[in-house]
Amino acid sequence: MDPICKVCQAIMDGSVEQYTKMLIALGVDLTQEDKLLSGKQLLKAVMSKWLPAADCLLEMMVLHLPSPRQAQKYRTSYLYEGPQEDIIA
Repeated sequence: MDPICKVCQAIMDGSVEQYTKMLIALGVDLTQEDKLLSGKQLLKAVMSKWLPAADCLLEMMVLHLPSPRQAQKYRTSYLYEGPQEDIIA
């Protein structure tokens, strides 16, 4: 969490030298258009390139949610209204 906070703080403070050094160390390449941005717009561009939300969410789902086969055992009672002893259940 510390690197994220430091990059955010440097960008919001406008410390160009500081956040440029951090982004080079992190391997985040900004386009010429992104380099012209400042404040929240720059922070949004940096975060979307450094920590893409789609990849992070997918990884969290894969790591933390049970497989459908495992989840089926305890979700059947919530989803299926028929008798629980039925072959379909």
